[in-house]
Amino acid sequence: MRAILLGIGLVAGHFVALRVLPSGSQAATNLSVGVLILSALIAAASAVATARRSTGRARHGWAVLAVGMVGWAFGESVWAFYVTFRQGNAPFPNLGDFGFLLMVPGAVLGMVAVLGVRRGLLRVMLDGLVIAGSLLFLSWVFVLERVYQAGNLAPAAKAVSLAYPLSDVLLAAVALILLPRAAPGFRATAALILAAALALSVGDLGFAYLNQHSTYTCGDPIDTGWVAGFVLMALAAHRAPSARSHPEQSVPILVWLPYAPLAVAILTAAEQLASGRRLSGFLSVLLGAVILLVLARQMVALRDNTALSRDLHRVVAELRERESELHHLAYHDPLTGLANRALFLASAEAVQDGPLAVLYLDLDGFKPVNDRHGHAAGDALLVEVGRLLRAETRDDDLVARLGGDEFAVLMPGVGDRAEAEDLGRRLTARLAEPFLILGHTVRIGASVGAGLREPGDLSVDALLRRADESMYAIKSTRPGRRGAAVTV
Repeated sequence: MRAILLGIGLVAGHFVALRVLPSGSQAATNLSVGVLILSALIAAASAVATARRSTGRARHGWAVLAVGMVGWAFGESVWAFYVTFRQGNAPFPNLGDFGFLLMVPGAVLGMVAVLGVRRGLLRVMLDGLVIAGSLLFLSWVFVLERVYQAGNLAPAAKAVSLAYPLSDVLLAAVALILLPRAAPGFRATAALILAAALALSVGDLGFAYLNQHSTYTCGDPIDTGWVAGFVLMALAAHRAPSARSHPEQSVPILVWLPYAPLAVAILTAAEQLASGRRLSGFLSVLLGAVILLVLARQMVALRDNTALSRDLHRVVAELRERESELHHLAYHDPLTGLANRALFLASAEAVQDGPLAVLYLDLDGFKPVNDRHGHAAGDALLVEVGRLLRAETRDDDLVARLGGDEFAVLMPGVGDRAEAEDLGRRLTARLAEPFLILGHTVRIGASVGAGLREPGDLSVDALLRRADESMYAIKSTRPGRRGAAVTV
């Protein structure tokens, strides 16, 4: 807040002093050039301070902006040498104009580095051409055409005089392009830079107009436009974050802001035609070119939106596929591909009514295979056991690996003990056959316990406990032997 108040005080004080002092007096001249040099150096110092606390592209951007401000201060110092120390009119153009115009590429490159975009470069370039063309149309109608047609300046002086407002058109166009695309933390900085460009434009347009008519004197109140521009640039640097902490994100309202100059240009052309004045050939071609650029920009936007829609559909498909994969991983054993305990319990709970049977299976002799042939052989054996269980059960049955060498089979619709016993015996017999695992022939067995849902079972816990107890019962009564199915 203190910086804002100081800036307002500097701008207001400069304007009031120039209104009070006699126009063209040496006092007004000395005051004006002194404040102008001071404000440009303040903007440069603020940019340097921000560069020192920034990183990456932002640091380079603020450094380049500082160079541009120093260039302007150099140009004003050359001007001051002529009008203050020599107490005469400065030749136009002179060496100081090089410093003045140096600020333009410095400011443009600095803004692009600080606020620049990384995506949609073609659209940004077309936006810039639309804005620059619209601002050039307006500047030409109100100021530049008179400067161009006047004949009391030499060609070099006329070119330099036109370069100032045209440079400001470029500055304002770049600022308008970058403002909608600035990251959330940089929007205030972008808005202040835009305001600075507009204030500098006021100073340059006024200078071009007055200078063309040989009525400009150093210390004219129009100089306050330059002071305001540098004060706003200093505030932009002062308020800037140290780094880009957020991705580029457009604000819907700001997206349309760059086309405001185009709307004003079209209204100005309509007013010219309605008042009976004809547009010059240059203005007609310029306005037509801007409209064609708008059409090209819309075609590019349509192409980009089509590509974005295609990419969005692809991303959605990939996300759905990934979601399916994650769901599968959450409910399936990663080694065998069988259902895991979570899916087994959820499936059992889902069978709320009707008959239901469970086979609980524990491998016999699995640990010696692991100890003798290694864990890779043990894993391969578990995979083969899973394949066998799937092959021997019905399509409606759910085969699950509960952990380690324990498996289970969920048999919905089965309430007959004989059917459960028959499957248990078949599995026991098949598991007793030899397996060829990694070039080794191994033999294992299985203890299988079966449990059936009984009236009064409120959850699957009783059913599982019944099958588990049955399986351990047969293990304890038949030590060292391959198990057989039993029901309880």
